[in-house]
Amino acid sequence: AGAMMDRVDTPPPGMVPPGMGGGPLPGVSAPPGTSVSFAEPPGESKLLDLERTLAAKDAVMEPEVLATLRDYVANGGKPAAAIELLSENYRGYAQMTGLVCKWLEITEPEEEKAGAGGAGHQRAGSGGISAAVSPQAGRGSGAATPTFGRPAGAEDDDTPQGGGTMPRTGSAAFGLASGGGGERGNTPTGQIRDKTAAALRNWRARVRKDEMWFLERLIRRKFDPRRVDAAKGRPAWMQRLLVSDRGRAVLFSLAEAHPNCLLITIAIQHAWQHGHADEVRALGPAAASYFSIFHELLAEHFTALIAAGDDEDRRADAVDVIKRACTQSLATYLFAQMMLADLARGGDAGLGGGSSKAVSALASRVSRELEAAAAATHGSSTVRKIAPLLAESDADAVATAVAGDLLLTTEEERRRRGIEGNAAGVAPPLPRGILKKLHALYLDDSTRDAIAPPPGMGPPPGMAPPSSNANASERPGANPLRQPELLRSLFDEAFRCNVGAAASADPGRAESRAQCFDLIVRAVTDGGEDEVAEARRALESATRALEAAARGSALEPESFRDLVGYPPAAAGVIAWVSSAMGDPEHYRQVHAGASNQVYFGMLARAAVSQPRLCERALDAISAALAAMGKGSSEALHLGALDVAVEMVEAGHVLPVIEAATERWSRHVDPSHLRYFAGEVLEVAGPPYGGRFASAMVRLLRGANARRGNRTIDEFVAQVRRQREGGRLHPNLAKEDDTFLDNLAK
Repeated sequence: AGAMMDRVDTPPPGMVPPGMGGGPLPGVSAPPGTSVSFAEPPGESKLLDLERTLAAKDAVMEPEVLATLRDYVANGGKPAAAIELLSENYRGYAQMTGLVCKWLEITEPEEEKAGAGGAGHQRAGSGGISAAVSPQAGRGSGAATPTFGRPAGAEDDDTPQGGGTMPRTGSAAFGLASGGGGERGNTPTGQIRDKTAAALRNWRARVRKDEMWFLERLIRRKFDPRRVDAAKGRPAWMQRLLVSDRGRAVLFSLAEAHPNCLLITIAIQHAWQHGHADEVRALGPAAASYFSIFHELLAEHFTALIAAGDDEDRRADAVDVIKRACTQSLATYLFAQMMLADLARGGDAGLGGGSSKAVSALASRVSRELEAAAAATHGSSTVRKIAPLLAESDADAVATAVAGDLLLTTEEERRRRGIEGNAAGVAPPLPRGILKKLHALYLDDSTRDAIAPPPGMGPPPGMAPPSSNANASERPGANPLRQPELLRSLFDEAFRCNVGAAASADPGRAESRAQCFDLIVRAVTDGGEDEVAEARRALESATRALEAAARGSALEPESFRDLVGYPPAAAGVIAWVSSAMGDPEHYRQVHAGASNQVYFGMLARAAVSQPRLCERALDAISAALAAMGKGSSEALHLGALDVAVEMVEAGHVLPVIEAATERWSRHVDPSHLRYFAGEVLEVAGPPYGGRFASAMVRLLRGANARRGNRTIDEFVAQVRRQREGGRLHPNLAKEDDTFLDNLAK
């Protein structure tokens, strides 16, 4: 068998074809005409490959066609044959595609054109037309790399969306002063300048609807991560996709919708490792799904937060980025809270540079905001269950768990009563048993040690629990009491106005108020005797002033101004007014007529004195208008709206206008909304910012405004002039533009 294998596998000498290493025996010449070759002549195989390449359909359109032609001629190919191959196989697929794209652009519905035109201002990764663009685009090359979604440089005209308000100083109140110097818009030079600027902006905002644009849109519409991830190995198209700015941008725009897609993960990792870190940063929350990148980005976000210092706008932007990035999953939330906890305790959280009191206070504040954002994303009960894991000590863990039980029970009662979310008005009373337990942890030695810690938070097996004579240092710290939801509930309970009920009707009411006062004082102070005494005096003074207001007696303006200068007292005033005027029973009381105006004045002063309580004050106004109903007197409705106007004067512009449009329109007559709009426009002055103009147009639409009101007509004319001159940034939405034009008729 072995000999047979040798005969089969090993050809006899001289029988191996010359192209395979064979040849005649040494010293023996092969007979003429008897040599056998199984290979093509040298160069013929390559020539055939080149001919196949040139014979492919639309080969003349390939970027490497000139190099292929040179190789073909160098290997003996005839130029005429090459020309024939290229011309006969030309199909014009690219030109056909371009023609179809033009048809699609022409036949696109008008609303889609409007949406695409404004896509230049969309945030990267939002799922719209705009997406992340490589910061390397156009650098170091002869031609700029085409940007994705809008022409290069358009980002210079981008206006940040949402959150902020317009400047309010000088004549540019509530507006973005554009073209403040130089020729005025009503001169020939100014008109030419405005028209040129408008044309330039329109050109830069125009979307390039080429083949790539339609292909990108098709990919977003039809993208199937399962089919993409099923590709075997590393296809050649993948590398071309990863090194293309527009290719990566398409994948990045899908990252938030498909966080588990392997191809997108590879693209993000590739961009991070090959000098495109700015693209990954532009992803925002979508990058949080990749922990190897997330922790580096989070360190950068925290560094930016600390570097913002006292700049509230930069700080708000940094906090917003942190909240969006860290609430993608519970794991990222926990990791971020651990870093914030280290900063709050004086550490550096691995950032270097040490910490300070200001940084510690900032970290504590951001931690609370992050907790609220995570509760909105993952559910408050889920966040509360893991809150004890972040506690600084066992005592804090116990207090955090009890506070969570208190809030959970209160939420269940709110749901039972049909109270949605954090809506103001008549909040249910706190469960007194749990409130007493929480109070005992801080101020009552007799029951503190009897409360068992939550599972997993007690001492390890074999270690005895703390003895009953433990000193005060083992009490929980103030952090568990500083949860925003808990503080709000404590204020609602402490400053509850029991409409129509005698104080003696509920013997436990005074005890609950005293317990809430104790916990509030512990939360808002550092524990110093003087600070504690001052806080208690302010809260008690606020209570006496509010009780007098319920009888129609107002405090001296100067005294009340000093009182609400202390934030906890101002928060108490807002909570009391909300509970009183948010109760329909209040308007049936004899004393209501005397107390209403006093309450409105107190609410306005508290809201203006404490900008951070703006949202609470808006909730109180909403609760009052809802309790009044549309059938109440005009004086009551206008009194509440006058409080809102004072808040606008104090700088709370967009939040107040949006509250009027979205919440108050259901409870007041349209004529009252028109009154409010007129008062706001009396305060505001041109030139107007795009966000302010958009908010006002929506308010006027909800108020059924018509031409004929001097203030509104002047506003409409000014906004139209700014729009036509290209001085309104950002532009109005299509429906707002249409309504604005209708108002001008």
